[in-house]
Amino acid sequence: MAQISPALDTLRHDAGLFRELDVLDRLQQSLPDGYDVFHSVAWQTAHQGEDRHGEIDLVVLAPSGNMLLVEVKAGDVALIDGKLVKLYGRREHDVARQTRMQHAAMLNRLAESGLNAHVTGCVVLPDFRVDEAAIVAMPRERIIDASAYAQLGTRVRELLEQGSSRSDVEALRRFLGNVFKVSIDLQVLGDQVRQTSRRLADGLATWVPRIASPSGVVRIQATAGSGKTQLALRLLDDAAAAGQRALYVCFNRTLADHIGRIAPARARVSSFHELCVEHWRRTQGEPDFTAEGIFQAVVERYGSDAQDFEALYDLAIIDEGQDFDPAWVTCLLPHLKEDGRLYLLEDEAQRLYERDGFELHGAVAVRCNDNFRSPRAIVDVINAMNLAEGIVEARSPYVGDLPTFRAYDDERGLRRETLAAVESLRERGIPLAEIVVLSARGHGRSHLLKEAKLGVFALRKFLGRYTADGEPVWSEGELLIESVHRFKGQSAMGVVLAEVDFDQLDEAARRRLFVGMTRAQLGLEVVVSRRTEADLAALL
Repeated sequence: MAQISPALDTLRHDAGLFRELDVLDRLQQSLPDGYDVFHSVAWQTAHQGEDRHGEIDLVVLAPSGNMLLVEVKAGDVALIDGKLVKLYGRREHDVARQTRMQHAAMLNRLAESGLNAHVTGCVVLPDFRVDEAAIVAMPRERIIDASAYAQLGTRVRELLEQGSSRSDVEALRRFLGNVFKVSIDLQVLGDQVRQTSRRLADGLATWVPRIASPSGVVRIQATAGSGKTQLALRLLDDAAAAGQRALYVCFNRTLADHIGRIAPARARVSSFHELCVEHWRRTQGEPDFTAEGIFQAVVERYGSDAQDFEALYDLAIIDEGQDFDPAWVTCLLPHLKEDGRLYLLEDEAQRLYERDGFELHGAVAVRCNDNFRSPRAIVDVINAMNLAEGIVEARSPYVGDLPTFRAYDDERGLRRETLAAVESLRERGIPLAEIVVLSARGHGRSHLLKEAKLGVFALRKFLGRYTADGEPVWSEGELLIESVHRFKGQSAMGVVLAEVDFDQLDEAARRRLFVGMTRAQLGLEVVVSRRTEADLAALL
């Protein structure tokens, strides 16, 4: 069996690249040991002072050192004046000219590296049959069309038997692997993974709104990264398009701020405590936030007045339902019109506060354990550590790497290892602006959240106060740092989960770990105290 580089399980492409994956799979199965297939190989060359660059779909390296450049053209192509042409909208793409440029670029790069290999090329047309019409732009034997697609491996081996190479095959293998950098760059990969993950996670937002509930209540128990935020936005968008009034309420103020920036302007977005404070202001005046127990007082006032609330909303969404007290849900229901719809989004594995459970009469229950956000390697570790109820299904298009665990003994070691974790993510290609440091401790107990800098990086953090307009006040910095509690509901390309230090690895600690680890879209580093490291090792 041929060796594929990068490994096919590193990144599952979307449906648009299905045919290229099919060609790769056929070559891997049909070519014997000793053959190597490199895919998505970048090339660059200069011609008459002009810089040209592009990408070769596949490069097959034979044990003899001969190379075959394979261009895959899925779907229909056209034969115009003896030329094979691929149509992209109104733009015509000359296939033969593209292959000639690729061939010249490969020869130039080989020569620059002091290597000599016999290089030829072919075009694979898995969905198009070339008839007897004359093709003047390239030899017919270098076209593998739909009629010969079943014999792809045999045809490739025949093409690779022509000519001879003088350079050592190991040198050529290193050339393709190193010079053309077939290893994945996370900075380049980031947007692709996020876009693909978002499209995959749209499933929840597609079929849940179609569910009919006689009571008007749908309760969604869905794991982190399953698409709950996309579902909420879809429901809010649909309500706005229908001219309906919608209310979105969550527990976390940071999440409410995030949703507020991307939700339709017509929708009312708020944290639960914001609703309570606003009601207090309307009925009691400005609250004295220095008074002991003020937040409990505003919540109790909101609850006692709830029976008199006007039913304004056609749609109500309660997000982070696992963190809601049952009484809070009860006092939100009067806001909903008689024929209104209620969606409750929750995840027991993300329950960070001890609340009593509650029932919603007549609710249709939906469960989803598919995680589309986290790399599959991270999900494997989450399952191995049994951090969630049941098995989390890894659905991300990206396999990724196992999280790195770094142990510290004291505050100095904590800062050192956290900085090393940030640098490790940067070395893997994740920009600093796409990295967040999350403290597993709250704002009051965190050492890192009291710092102004981490190494040379100024920290951007919430300063614990708000402007007169209710906007949170942040310090100026280039590296974001937050607590796990406040970052719940959000995600980042790279996550450093720091200050993981628990007296015991109980259920609350497991949930905090789960929330922190599932924030990572591409890379995760965990900075853990020496005593907790031993507990985690025991789990694994």
